[in-house]
Amino acid sequence: MDDEMRLLNITPDASVNIGPIEFWAEHENAIVWWLQVQDLLRYSHNQITVCEGLDVVAVQADVVMSGRQVDPVDYQKLRLIGHTVTSLFNEQLMKQP
Repeated sequence: MDDEMRLLNITPDASVNIGPIEFWAEHENAIVWWLQVQDLLRYSHNQITVCEGLDVVAVQADVVMSGRQVDPVDYQKLRLIGHTVTSLFNEQLMKQP
């Protein structure tokens, strides 16, 4: 994620060490899935760079090619993670001069 932020010219406001992040075990599959497909975010680079979110066609291709069994609940969680990250990226991009 640091590489993506650097490519988008996003610099963190301050270095923060938040320690380990805890999550409920019921979210583990979606979080692991996100870590595997986070590079499938789409960007448009017109007058400004904007994160468009997860490329769901690429995610679907990854599911087929990897043989992943998809739980619809995990897919909804993955979409929520992707939407949240997209919103945060775009919020930071709008702060850029």
